Amino acid sequence: MQGATSPHFHQTYKSGVGKVPQVPDLPDLSDDMAAIYQRILHGESVPPGTPGLTELLAGGLVAVNRLAGQDTYNAIEPRYAALQVTRQIHAQIAAVSMYTGALPGLLASLQDQFEAARPPHDAIQHLKGRDVINERIDHEHKAIRAEILTAQPGQRTRADLEYSYDRDRSALEQGLSMRTLYHSSVRRVPTVGDWAKAIAAAGGEIRTFNGRFPRSIIFDRRVAFVPVHTGEDEPPAEEAVMISDPLVVARIAYSFELFWERAEPWFGGSRGEDMGVTTTATQRAILRELCLGRTQAQAAKNLGIGPSWVNEQLGQLRAKLGVETLNEAIYWWATSPDHAVQD
Repeated sequence: MQGATSPHFHQTYKSGVGKVPQVPDLPDLSDDMAAIYQRILHGESVPPGTPGLTELLAGGLVAVNRLAGQDTYNAIEPRYAALQVTRQIHAQIAAVSMYTGALPGLLASLQDQFEAARPPHDAIQHLKGRDVINERIDHEHKAIRAEILTAQPGQRTRADLEYSYDRDRSALEQGLSMRTLYHSSVRRVPTVGDWAKAIAAAGGEIRTFNGRFPRSIIFDRRVAFVPVHTGEDEPPAEEAVMISDPLVVARIAYSFELFWERAEPWFGGSRGEDMGVTTTATQRAILRELCLGRTQAQAAKNLGIGPSWVNEQLGQLRAKLGVETLNEAIYWWATSPDHAVQD
């Protein structure tokens, strides 16, 4: 059809992907063609420019009668024209297939050239405002070609999960690889469990780690998003750093892999009680923090969980042990077999 292809891709590029295939045009179809064809069959003259005539000529359905008078044409039996158009259609299907196969490689080559030419000051960008952060993440997400790595040490709200679900599911359906790391405490959060179950069923990988790890989002090991660390106790929630420097992104990805190797696979649903021990993995993580001299609030922050959840877990442990004070629970922990469990 006319205008079916873009002239911007009808060139030969020195990009290592060869010549981008051309997509041939097919003759247009219009409602006027049948009426003009009928007139020609009856021997009528048809002036140039008559609507439908150009399409008939292009489709091989009529031909100029040079032996007759001006504006005279001969009608061609449609079955012969159909053979010509069918050949054109087959040629177009083949060309579109080749075009589709060549286009990603060409665009990837151009993207690499763009990244190589990017000014150094763009390699690290300080983003302020949740809308700005989400816009940049969405923009980079659309450019992903292979892999998504995400480390989420804190709790995720229902709104966060709903916002990312369709985007993540679409990425998996396109054949992208996606690995997500959570803190083990989310195993008992129903909304996160439902999300993990659906994403795992779609082909994503989820693991949980029972300890501290840094937050990050990494696309294709090409660009990373991390919190802003200014030396304060808590990174600003409405700020992030977007990094595209290859060496820095590689270091962030390396850190992700270290925690990923030590994490436990999760396919959604509740973890339930740990077998053969008195404490749960979350309770052991809390007790380890407390034995290092940290307060309950500091333990909650380091583990990416809420202070109320820390209190609840310690309360459940005291009730299970039949003790009344936290000091008694910590003393029991230090001398119990649970202390030797490696999470």
